[in-house]
Amino acid sequence: MTAFVLVQTATQDGGIARRLREVPGIVFAEDVRGPYDALALARSDVMGDAFKTILDQIRGLPGVIHALAAPVAREPAGMSSVNAA
Repeated sequence: MTAFVLVQTATQDGGIARRLREVPGIVFAEDVRGPYDALALARSDVMGDAFKTILDQIRGLPGVIHALAAPVAREPAGMSSVNAA
């Protein structure tokens, strides 16, 4: 399963992506501007509980107030070679 995760923080200090990259299963994360403070790409070889664990870890990071997962409808070109951390 692959999903984009949109993250909002309480402080909006532009520093959450570094912490997101430390979460197992996150293969990409960048701080962004706008209604969300970071965008992450999460990947799990297992559906269900494993992916929920990734989201729970993101939601448990200091300052995170909301994390919205948007599962990818089909595997993007070139993503089959990207492995979860």
